Amino acid sequence: MRELPGVEQAFLWVRDGQNHFGLQAFRGVPQAALEGIEAVVESSLKTAYLGSPEGWLGGKAHLDREEHFLNRVFSALPFRLQAPTHEPAVNLTLPLVASRQVWALLHLYAPARSLGQAEVDWVSQYMAGVAPILREVYLREAAERQSLWLSAINALLRVSHEQPLELGLQDALEEATRLSGAEGARLITFEGHAIRTIAQAGWGSGLPVEAAITRQLGERLRGGQQVGIPRYDLYPAHRPELVEAGLRSLFILPILRQSSEASALLLFSTQQHWLPDAQTQELLSDMAAAIGVVRVEWTLRRELAWAAYTDPLTGLGNRRAFERDLEKLTHRANGRVVVLVLLDLDGFKAINDTYGHVHADHVLVRLGGVLRSRARAGDRAYRLGGDEFALIIEGSSTLNPLRTAERYRALLEEIRVSDSTFLKVSLGYAVYPTDVSDIQNLWRIADDQMYKDKALRKGRTPLFPQGQEQFIQLNTPLFRLANRLAQALSMGPEEQQVLHASCYLLQMALGEIESSPDVQMPDGLLREAARVLMFVQSHWDGRDQPLGWSGEPIPRAARVLQVARQFTAAVQPVEGRAARSIEEALEDITKEARQRFDPVVVEALLSIRGFLSEDSAA
Repeated sequence: MRELPGVEQAFLWVRDGQNHFGLQAFRGVPQAALEGIEAVVESSLKTAYLGSPEGWLGGKAHLDREEHFLNRVFSALPFRLQAPTHEPAVNLTLPLVASRQVWALLHLYAPARSLGQAEVDWVSQYMAGVAPILREVYLREAAERQSLWLSAINALLRVSHEQPLELGLQDALEEATRLSGAEGARLITFEGHAIRTIAQAGWGSGLPVEAAITRQLGERLRGGQQVGIPRYDLYPAHRPELVEAGLRSLFILPILRQSSEASALLLFSTQQHWLPDAQTQELLSDMAAAIGVVRVEWTLRRELAWAAYTDPLTGLGNRRAFERDLEKLTHRANGRVVVLVLLDLDGFKAINDTYGHVHADHVLVRLGGVLRSRARAGDRAYRLGGDEFALIIEGSSTLNPLRTAERYRALLEEIRVSDSTFLKVSLGYAVYPTDVSDIQNLWRIADDQMYKDKALRKGRTPLFPQGQEQFIQLNTPLFRLANRLAQALSMGPEEQQVLHASCYLLQMALGEIESSPDVQMPDGLLREAARVLMFVQSHWDGRDQPLGWSGEPIPRAARVLQVARQFTAAVQPVEGRAARSIEEALEDITKEARQRFDPVVVEALLSIRGFLSEDSAA
C-alpha cells in the first residue's frame, strides 16, 4: 500500500482449514465494519474471483470493475462496502498458490485510475517474492498450533487412572479455552431433559451457562450438529441473566458416544462475534473425540474394577475385596479397633431345595440390598461365597462388638423367605487388636465362634415340645395386658412365650419383681427374649436404629411391650402425677399411634377396652 498510494483497502485471506479461509489481515476498513465476518468456504472466494478456473489455480491476478469483492462473497453484510469517494473503483484479486492449491488470497480495492496493468504486474511480482516467506510462517504457525493441541490431547489420553477423571477433564478444558481463544469452557451431559455439568474451566465459574442450551439446541446437539452463536445477546431465546453477566458468544460441539448418553463441549466468550476458526474447530473435534474416548475408558475401567471386587448377585464386595480391605484396615496404627464378623445362613440348602434356585437367589439379592443400604456408615459387607458373608466394622475402643453383631443378625433375620419363614443367621466375631494381633488368627477366631454359634442354633430344640407348652405366668398388670394383647393379635404359641419371657426379664430389670426359681428358660428362649428387650426403647418401626429398619419393623413382641408399658404406667399414680383414667390413657396412646407406637397394636389395645376395665376393677 506504500508503493501503491492509490490503494484504499487491502485484505488477506488465509486457508485455515480443509476448505475454509479466514480473514487474517486488512487495512483501510474500520474493524467494526467487518464484525460478523466469519470464515468462508473456498467456493465462495472462487466464485467472487471472476477470473478463469485456470487463473485461480495458476495464481493469476485479476482486475475487475464490478462491485466490492466482499459484497460478492457475503450477500448479507450489515452494509455494503464501497470506496470512500464516488469515482469508479476496481478490485484486484490475486490467489497465492502452492502445490496446485490456493492457500491465500490478496484483495486490493482502489479507484480505477490508481490500478492499471503496470500496478497489477508489480503486485504479482512483489507477492511472488513475499508469498514463500508468508507461507513458511503460515505453515510453521499452523504446525506449532497443531502441536499444542496434540500435546493437550495426548495429555488427556495419558490421564492416570490414579488421578480423578474430573481433574483430567478440567485440565483439558483449560487448554481448549486457551488455544481456541475462548474465555470459558464446560463439559456437559444430557440426562433426559436435564443438563449436568461434568467439568468447567475459565470465565463463568458459578454462572449457569448450560442454561443457554434450549430444547431445540439440545436436539441439534444430540443429532450430531455443532452450534455457533456469534451474538448470543441477539439470539431469540437468549437468557437475560446470562447476557447481563457478560455472555456474548457460544460455540457448542457434540460428543457422541456408543451408549445412549449424549455430551457436548461448550466454549464461550464475553466478546461479540467470537467463534473458533475452521482449523480450530477441527482440532476441537479431535479434543472432543479424545474426551469421549477417555470417559468411555474410565467407565470401562470402573466397571472392570467393580467386577473384580464385587459379587455380581448381591452387589457386595467379593472375597478378593474382603481380603484387600481387611489387610488395609489391620495395618493401620490409629488406635481404633476392627471387628470382623462372619455370618452364615442357616438351612440355606433347604431354601434352595424347597423353593428353587431362583427364589433362593432372590433372597440373597434382598440380603445384599439390606446390607448395602442399611449398614452403618463406614461398615463394609462382603459375600465370601455361597451363603457365607462377612462384615468389617471399624470403630473406637468403646464399640460394643456383641451388640453391633447382634443388630446385624436381627436386621438380616427380618428378611422373609416365605409367608411364615424368615432367614436365620449364625455368626461369630473377633476384634483386632484386642483379641488377636494378626489377620490369620482374627479370621480363625471369628470362624470358630461362628461354627460354635451354628452348632448351638442347629441343635436348638423348639422352645417347647409341641403339645407340651409351658408358658411363664406372672400376676402383674404389665404381664396380664401383654398376654391379652398377644391373644388379640393372634400371636402363635412360640411368639407368645417369647413375649412372656421378655416381660419377665423386663420387670426383673426394673426391680418390679424378683427372680423366681419356678421360671426355667432354655438358652434359646433367653436369647430371643434378650433380643426383644434390645428394641423396647426404639421407635416402633426402627427408624431411630443406627442400622435403620425403614419398612421392616422391630420384633412384634417389642412393639407389644412398648404399648403395654405405656398404658400400665399411665393408669398408675407416680410421685407428682395422679393416675390417669383408662380413657385418658387410651386417648394419649391413640394420638401417638404411628409416631411412637405400632398402629396395629394400638388398635388391638382399643379392642380390649372391656378387659382393661375389668382388670382395673379387679
